[in-house]
Amino acid sequence: MVCKSQKARRPFVVGAITVLIVLLGIVVFKVGLLTVTQIPGGGLSGLVCVRGAVSLEELRLTKAEISTINRSVDKHRGTFTQVILTLDVKDGSERVKSSTEMAWSLILETGGDCEVRSWTRKVKRDGLVKQMVSYMEKAAREYSDFKKFPDVEQNFKALYI
Repeated sequence: MVCKSQKARRPFVVGAITVLIVLLGIVVFKVGLLTVTQIPGGGLSGLVCVRGAVSLEELRLTKAEISTINRSVDKHRGTFTQVILTLDVKDGSERVKSSTEMAWSLILETGGDCEVRSWTRKVKRDGLVKQMVSYMEKAAREYSDFKKFPDVEQNFKALYI
């Protein structure tokens, strides 16, 4: 049998527990025990450097393209410590459009004595991100295979793919 005083305390106890949970959540986020990692301004990963005649601003990457690049860079973070993208416009046009043909190359620094480089390739602006991501996947596989032979590795400073 439940007393009237116990019934009257139930809403108070439930309310007190709810307030404590909310306060605990606020403290956890304020102290930084749980943080949501987000790149400032939703921009490109700090591991990516763009060089050459075309600036990052001129590329006008979409949020989806930035997200795709960042996912690929994050996926290979243990293999590549820096991604250097070099871009040049073929026809010298001032404004980069989706149909603009560009020359591009990547240097993927490994943090060791060897880096993975691509040969310069041509691509239209709208295919750049897809080719970059594809190249990073291939480069990671090739570098992993290369690392299986430590006696060969010491003789190379750059691995071209």
